[in-house]
Amino acid sequence: MLTTVDVVAHAEPEPPHQDPVLVTLPEPSGAEPIGVVDLHMVDTSRPDPYKPAVPREFMASIWYPAADVTRTPVRPWMSPSLTRIYADSIAQIGAASTQRLTLAPSHGHLGAPAEISRGPRPIIVFSPGMGMPRELSTAHVEDLASHGFIVVTLSHTYESVATEFPDGRIEPSVLPSTIDPGEVEAQGAIAMAARVADTRFVLDKLVDITAGNNPDAGQQPLPANLARVLDVSKIGMFGHSLGGATAAQAMHDDRRIAAAVDLDGRLWGSAVTNGLDRPFMLISGEGHDRDDVPSWEQFWATSRGPKLHFQLGDAQHMSFCDIQLMAAPLITAGLIPAAAAAQAVGTIDPLASLDVQRDYLRSFFDTTLGRYADLAELPATLLHPDMVLVP
Repeated sequence: MLTTVDVVAHAEPEPPHQDPVLVTLPEPSGAEPIGVVDLHMVDTSRPDPYKPAVPREFMASIWYPAADVTRTPVRPWMSPSLTRIYADSIAQIGAASTQRLTLAPSHGHLGAPAEISRGPRPIIVFSPGMGMPRELSTAHVEDLASHGFIVVTLSHTYESVATEFPDGRIEPSVLPSTIDPGEVEAQGAIAMAARVADTRFVLDKLVDITAGNNPDAGQQPLPANLARVLDVSKIGMFGHSLGGATAAQAMHDDRRIAAAVDLDGRLWGSAVTNGLDRPFMLISGEGHDRDDVPSWEQFWATSRGPKLHFQLGDAQHMSFCDIQLMAAPLITAGLIPAAAAAQAVGTIDPLASLDVQRDYLRSFFDTTLGRYADLAELPATLLHPDMVLVP
């Protein structure tokens, strides 16, 4: 479903004596240490669709298996500035104030040298839900990196609730806090075109990195050996909500993307009418079947490639990003009502939900990017009690 994130401009400050509500990312399940680098991307060939007077700019992060993380700092999950902005946006589900929200660091180490002993690694691109920064699926992303994938995450500027650039500049969303039903299609089309173009630009720049070039607008040094571990012949993509639709459309438009996953996102664009001829996986929330989402039903009928659809029991739309990890601590602190949270993240245990999703994402990309097995074996190999295979 296409959504936007309300930003509450003037949240009431919490009394200073109240303790912060600390949320910690679960440990990645893989054995490899994780490096990360944030890149400022500027596409001078393309005006920004939201601000046509300036070229398109956005932020990307590359998460990768690292050789040595002992002398490199840990990347924040989200910076304090971005956390405050996002905490304000949570007020839309009934929170009195969430400024006590404090996020522990990620497990990624900034600028750590890349591990080269296993050669080039498959690449997975990630696009978040509409209005969301790329940091809101860090639990999924760093888990894939801990299992040997390169994961490239995107923040889509002026649509994301906020995008923070290396100089500290923060560009907020220019979208209205609520979108009139008559404008949904038009806004979705603008967002989709920008997202797919962002994705394809990043794929070009990954090739540039392998050739020894640095795509960062500020020319900050890239991590040692990063160019040697990017396997640009093996690329997948996944996303949540509109990010899942972005993955499908980008794969439709760009043959370099070999496989894609949609986490509970309505599909948009020519990917729906034309279908896909490469592997695709849809994971939806409980009771969210293809017959109640016309774009899914049409896409399933037109797609000729291997495809799988699973439903995750007791899950809702926001169960497919890091918001599910934040909900329980905020409920316990009395900052958001349990009933409103359940509508957003369902009643599934968030750690169980995350574990299942991590397993399915990793196994799908292991299979489709050529590391083992065959896609037809996935249901028998993976089927979890909380997951239903939709025929």
